[in-house]
Amino acid sequence: MAKVLIIDDNEPLAKAWAMKLALAGFDVDTAAHGRAGLVKARTNAPDLILLDVLMPGMHGLDLLKWVRDVPWLIKVPVVLLTERYLEQEILDECREWGAIGCLVKEQLTPNDLVAHVQATLKEHPVTNSPAP
Repeated sequence: MAKVLIIDDNEPLAKAWAMKLALAGFDVDTAAHGRAGLVKARTNAPDLILLDVLMPGMHGLDLLKWVRDVPWLIKVPVVLLTERYLEQEILDECREWGAIGCLVKEQLTPNDLVAHVQATLKEHPVTNSPAP
């Protein structure tokens, strides 16, 4: 069962997505802010991270840099989540740090999210060993 970590400060939305992904057969965890997300990513070794870009306390790009600094998370696909279109400069920098895509939340249905997660994991399979 593939593990998905959703890091998003919009807790009701993250919980709704987690429920939909769990019903589709994924092992899902959520974190409401960057520090908690980093801890969960390090300890749970997810197969995919859905990362909100604009969060209070720690910007998604900063969190992405921290995630990429962890050896067993380097190849984990990270898909950005945003409430609006990102400025090209921010999007380009996120891609330089390994983000593989960006989804606009208001255009994303729960079924679209499940389909996107399934396609991403098929295209970018990751076999993570448990975190040390």
